[in-house]
Amino acid sequence: MRTRYSFYNFIVSTITAIVLPLVGFLKVQLFISLYGDQLNGLQVTMAQVITFLNICELAYSLAFRQLLFKPLAKGDKQTVLSIYHGATKIFKFTGAAVLVLGVIVALVFPFFAQSPLNYIQTVLMFIALCIPYGISYFLMGPNFVIIADQKEYKINIWIQSFAIIRMFLMILVILAGLPFVFILIIEGLNILISNIVARKIALKHYPWLKDKPDTINTKAFTTNAKYTIIQRVATLATNNTDNIVITMFMGYTMTSVYGVYSYLTEAASKIISSMITSPINSFGNLFNDETSDSYKVFTEFFNFGTYVASIASICLFIVMPQFVDIWMKHEKLYEVTFIIALLFAINIFYMTMREPIIISRDANGLFKEAKNNAYCVAIVKVVLSVVLIQYLGITGVLLATLIANWVVDFLYNPILVYKRVFKLNPLRYYKMVISRLLIAIGIGTAGYLVWNYNIAFVSGGFVKFFIACIILGISVVLAISIIYIVSYKSFRNLIRRIFSIFKRKVMSK
Repeated sequence: MRTRYSFYNFIVSTITAIVLPLVGFLKVQLFISLYGDQLNGLQVTMAQVITFLNICELAYSLAFRQLLFKPLAKGDKQTVLSIYHGATKIFKFTGAAVLVLGVIVALVFPFFAQSPLNYIQTVLMFIALCIPYGISYFLMGPNFVIIADQKEYKINIWIQSFAIIRMFLMILVILAGLPFVFILIIEGLNILISNIVARKIALKHYPWLKDKPDTINTKAFTTNAKYTIIQRVATLATNNTDNIVITMFMGYTMTSVYGVYSYLTEAASKIISSMITSPINSFGNLFNDETSDSYKVFTEFFNFGTYVASIASICLFIVMPQFVDIWMKHEKLYEVTFIIALLFAINIFYMTMREPIIISRDANGLFKEAKNNAYCVAIVKVVLSVVLIQYLGITGVLLATLIANWVVDFLYNPILVYKRVFKLNPLRYYKMVISRLLIAIGIGTAGYLVWNYNIAFVSGGFVKFFIACIILGISVVLAISIIYIVSYKSFRNLIRRIFSIFKRKVMSK
């Protein structure tokens, strides 16, 4: 049953993650053409700042789910109710704090950089973007319960559908040449409606969440939450400070440029993230089952992660310069250099590859042990970004991410998980990573040489470029699949597991 839930979630998440960016690419290009580079850069920077204000949402989700795995699996409603009601109290307090902080930050935000809007307009824009996130904390409690119970697909399909509708509405607003305020209204309504609908669905499946518990337990949640917030800060410092730093030193126009680059890479990341993280709650239950062979499943999951990471990073590295050139209608400002494409690809490979280790760490509650690593990653990333951007521009920011990931983070979490969870020598993990990385480098180099040897065809218009991308994608998938199947037993076991799931589905019909 648990595997089936993860399978459903995988399908829903992957399909919607593919559709959303396709619509989004058109929206971004139209947005820049109507409202300009600076307003796009302003919006991107505000979104990054608000992400920090909204830091507790994902941190709370992880802390809450980790506490609910066992009682939900055992059907212990009283324990679930005790934790749930304690946590929702904190959610509401946090929501109020986000609203207050949002207003305070809005008042000083216009002084951060030269804004394309006047002071009042900039402040109101920030508040309009922030308010829906603050309100969402009053709604999200039941949503986390349904996610922890591996039934996320029941709400995910609605949330993603609203997100797609949001994109289409924004495109219509832009095509109609309407004022920017309509974009803000659509953005806010999407967040509120998604949370309200998800809450109703969750309460329909768990009506007993409205019952009063015998006791209210806030301590367990707050203990977990303070550690997950630290991890979330580290993640944001590594992945969500780039636009802020670029705005500070280079202005909103260059933030718009980086926003275009990162939109492409984030679109790829969302697709692969939906594929990699959809089984996260199954892992939570797996590590709480003493009869399961968790390391065997981990190695299968690891191979799946590096398999997807290799395909995504190789294809992104090769096609990114031509894709952005066509997407931005050959605008010189948005030109992608070889080194920028390479650094984006390496960072995507790492962030995808690390997910099985991070999921294993978090499912076992070891995020509490990793707080010092989180501090180090955040400090290294921010300090290096501020230093390197002054010499290398956008390249320096990407290089800072690479160093923070591959030096600080890479040398900590695998050792923690292997020693504390699997009781194995972490060198086994590093050997696995190096072998998969060498495969990706080899295939990526070959693909890059072949692609650029046929650059005249690739650059011959959108149709030829699209055909070249399909050929490249199929070739990379086939090459990596053959090598993985021949070389790694755990990958062959993964394929058998996937086929067995499909077989059960067919037999059940």
